[in-house]
Amino acid sequence: MRSIFWAILLFVFVLACSTDTSDIPTLEVGQDFADSNVRLVSIDTFTVEVSTFRFDSIITSGTDRVLVGQYQDSFFGKVRSSSFFELSTSDYNLPDDAELDSIGLVLGYNTYFYNDTLALSEINVHLLNDEVRIRDDFFYNTSTIAFDSIPLQTITFTPEPIDEDSLYIPLPFDFGEVIFDGILDNTINSTEDLREIFEGFTIQPGRDDNSSVIGFSSNLESTYLRFFYRIPDEFDDVEETFDLFIQEFEGPKVFNNIQSDISGTVLDTLTDQEINLPSTRSNNRSFIQSGTGYATRIQFPTIKKLFDIPGTGTILNATLQIKPPPNTYDDNVPIRDSLSINLIDQNNVITEQLFFGGQPVFGIIDRERREFDELVYEIPIGVYIDRELNETNIVDDAFVVFPPDYGQSVDRIVIEGEKSEEFSATLILTYAIYEE
Repeated sequence: MRSIFWAILLFVFVLACSTDTSDIPTLEVGQDFADSNVRLVSIDTFTVEVSTFRFDSIITSGTDRVLVGQYQDSFFGKVRSSSFFELSTSDYNLPDDAELDSIGLVLGYNTYFYNDTLALSEINVHLLNDEVRIRDDFFYNTSTIAFDSIPLQTITFTPEPIDEDSLYIPLPFDFGEVIFDGILDNTINSTEDLREIFEGFTIQPGRDDNSSVIGFSSNLESTYLRFFYRIPDEFDDVEETFDLFIQEFEGPKVFNNIQSDISGTVLDTLTDQEINLPSTRSNNRSFIQSGTGYATRIQFPTIKKLFDIPGTGTILNATLQIKPPPNTYDDNVPIRDSLSINLIDQNNVITEQLFFGGQPVFGIIDRERREFDELVYEIPIGVYIDRELNETNIVDDAFVVFPPDYGQSVDRIVIEGEKSEEFSATLILTYAIYEE
């Protein structure tokens, strides 16, 4: 066994002398199979190129989250989310003797928040000047609808997305009375009738807010426009309610406009989806931000150097390790436990999600390292590396990583680049070689 061990070490020495050491400078011997000519080597020296790009737009309709708020981010500048939605019902009926008492908008928390919820936030409720109607199947983070410049209502509040179930916003009686009376006198009998006088709301954060982005549920049980009315009775009036909900039977009726002002940051050169910003030109870091379209692109330009190793080989395992710098996350701006993996072409257009064994591939934070307060994502990409090695044409494709709820949050993740002195992005291959 000792002679076999020294023979393998000699092979490694010869390989290092005959191969470009910038691509494969070391091979660590893993395991020797006594009954065969198969051995394992571990390689962690292939080049990993990490860069940032920005999708021109991402879909924000079709989710169950209303996102509202604004805060100042140390990497992405001013981050702002506003929401647009239509409210309606399937039953436009009220008792003939109903009398309106008050009206209010109920926004049900869905427990999502990002940044400081202890700071005061402002919400402005504006009337839409146009119908919530899609043009090409979806609304995007860049979509908007014209609305009245003067808010119907403005409130200042301290968000409580965990401790409270909803936020109540009282609205002017005159506004509610027009809708209520229209239903009473049968001039409003359908959603089309309602749109003639009320096309929906946009919820806008305060212009100068620096607090948080809050998630509210768009489900009909949680968010609705409520009319409080009473029915006169001889002894005690009967109090009742009538609600308008977000209903999406005819297509998306709610979406979020999510933007970040990156003026003066390293990201302000990303004006087109096809532009890549290498981490070597952005302080050895790459960036991800849900909602606004920033994402991290990863590729392995020297992976086919694997063919320089003599013998017939196969990849048994391939794991990419990437790490967020510790000073880029905390309780106010946490990072998510997983990352979605999608393949992209040379223009950064998603072609497909990466699957293995019929299941989507995710990057997961290493639990063992987490116990020591070190967060490292591990991404199993053996199936992707196999595809890259088997490509006959030279193509500039890659894969992109971002959180699974990419279109309905504003989560940010900063990733150490390939030249980082703290923790460089690393591809670790376990390679089985059969020598005839």
